[in-house]
Amino acid sequence: MHAPRWPALVALALALAGTARIASTWLVFNHTIDEPDTLAAGMEYLSTGRYLYEDQHPPLSRVVVAALPFLAGERFHPGPNSYFEGYRILGHGQHYDRTLALSRAGNLIFFWMASAAAYLWGLRAGGPKAAAMAALLFTTLPPILGHGALATTDLALCAMTGAAALAALYWADSPTRGRSLGLGVLTGLAFVSKFSSLPFLAAAWALMGLWHLAATRRGPRWLVGELWARRRAVAMAAVAAALTVWAVYGFTFGRVDFLHTRLPAPRFFSGIHTVWLHSQGGHPAYLMGRRSATGFWYYFPAVVALKTPLGMLALLGLSPFLLKERRRAAGLAAAFAIAIVLAAMPGHIDLGVRHLLPVYVGFSVVCGCAAAEARGWAAKAAVAGLMVWQIAAGDLAHPDYLAYTNEIAGSHPERFLADSNVDWGQDMKRLEAFLEHEHATQVTFVPFNRTYPMAGHEMLPVVAGETDHPSPGWNAVSVTVWKVFGYPKWADRIPPQRRIGKSILLWYF
Repeated sequence: MHAPRWPALVALALALAGTARIASTWLVFNHTIDEPDTLAAGMEYLSTGRYLYEDQHPPLSRVVVAALPFLAGERFHPGPNSYFEGYRILGHGQHYDRTLALSRAGNLIFFWMASAAAYLWGLRAGGPKAAAMAALLFTTLPPILGHGALATTDLALCAMTGAAALAALYWADSPTRGRSLGLGVLTGLAFVSKFSSLPFLAAAWALMGLWHLAATRRGPRWLVGELWARRRAVAMAAVAAALTVWAVYGFTFGRVDFLHTRLPAPRFFSGIHTVWLHSQGGHPAYLMGRRSATGFWYYFPAVVALKTPLGMLALLGLSPFLLKERRRAAGLAAAFAIAIVLAAMPGHIDLGVRHLLPVYVGFSVVCGCAAAEARGWAAKAAVAGLMVWQIAAGDLAHPDYLAYTNEIAGSHPERFLADSNVDWGQDMKRLEAFLEHEHATQVTFVPFNRTYPMAGHEMLPVVAGETDHPSPGWNAVSVTVWKVFGYPKWADRIPPQRRIGKSILLWYF
């Protein structure tokens, strides 16, 4: 008996609607902090076959976002660093808008893949209705739409980590040669999307395995025995993953200094080491009125609570009561999401929900299965209301999906969050347009995105001003510079008069 086609058609329509929403924001926002670097590193790879600018991020998403500008005729020219090369590639005027839009368009492939992973996992876990609802929830999430609209690495992590985890479930059902190769390739692609995929997948597979053992009342010895019986399939998947990583790094071979040896894909291993050193050293962070040089152990649970629509959070809370027949299958998706949060908590690079985007694949599947199992008019009405709440929250946030926070943060998200959760430097273009409309001659401002003028934008004069008191005329304040770095201090005591987007506060004295 063939599965009905309507869920796939619904999921396709939802993905296309999400694509249109994403594309509508490309020219609203200027480049964020990480986009020039991402574009330049990808262009270096495509133009020269080398990947030497920076090893803290692997190449997959960078090559993808540089592909359309490369096909449009852009090429790499050696420069002092990747950021300056990125500004040169972006250029100015219409060329800037066109190149930025082309690079952002490349990221759509990861939005489509992540949406497909949510749909297929929902289909496997709960059937056609659950799959359609999982696709609806995933494609209307503001964090997914916001990061799907940028030329960065984060949605690639979401797509490939979700796909690899789902492939592992299919492989567990039947470890055929094709599924073993598929699992290996998708795992390798996850590893070269972002290095955090390594601890994420390790933790996810471990917790998913424990959930399966608990649900089936089997012991660890059974799991070990199963893996040993499938040792050839495990080896095939591992070899496929290793070859995929090596292929993405151009089959390079060289010295890895911290290991004092030569290895295939040396930049892969040195990149992991660089990220580890970054995490050990910490990164400035802000959360709920507190600053830290090394982050907060509870940062990621708090960020998920503030950046996820309350409709989805409420539906997650109701899921244990709604799920009956699909509890075991939905529990695997819940274990996947929980494991990612737990794996992220020990780190010290607390920069935003973007580092946790794979959790939304798991959340969408759990909620989709729960919604499909709702019985009785009261349960169905509650589910429908919560789903409408999420959809409405996303619609009301347009086009500021990136800076979305739920009702807990209210109209002052800067009291709770900063950095890429609210201010990733995306509103400089809006500020420039506003000041031009007001015929301003200068602005007192220390922008988070100091590179905006370097990408061909001729802003009016910007002066730093004093930290203890505002200057006469227009004063702009970046949420990230203010909350993470404490500048300027006077903004703590004078409420802003207006906002530019969600990330820049404005006063006139």
